[in-house]
Amino acid sequence: MRGPTARNMYHLTVDDFTDEDVAEFHRLMSELLTKCASVGQQHAPEGTWVPSTTGLFDQMAESMQLVAEVSRALNHTRAGIRRVGGRARQRLYDRFSSTLEGPAGPA
Repeated sequence: MRGPTARNMYHLTVDDFTDEDVAEFHRLMSELLTKCASVGQQHAPEGTWVPSTTGLFDQMAESMQLVAEVSRALNHTRAGIRRVGGRARQRLYDRFSSTLEGPAGPA
């Protein structure tokens, strides 16, 4: 059994996130939902996807383009949320390491 390491023994709290972090998180989610709504309106305005091509293979290629478009938006949002969380974790680690080191630095 492994003991806790310095990086995983502390847990994030709401206090670890700045107002800027929260604003960025909300912006990222709003952008994602706006993109998804835009894709939905463009390709399924009545709620059902109707391919713009006729052949099955062309329809499959069209669907892959749509999936890729949505996937890029998801990946962008996921990466942004990871950055926000990473900054908060870094602040948490910095805060705890500075209290462990004390005012004179590491022993």
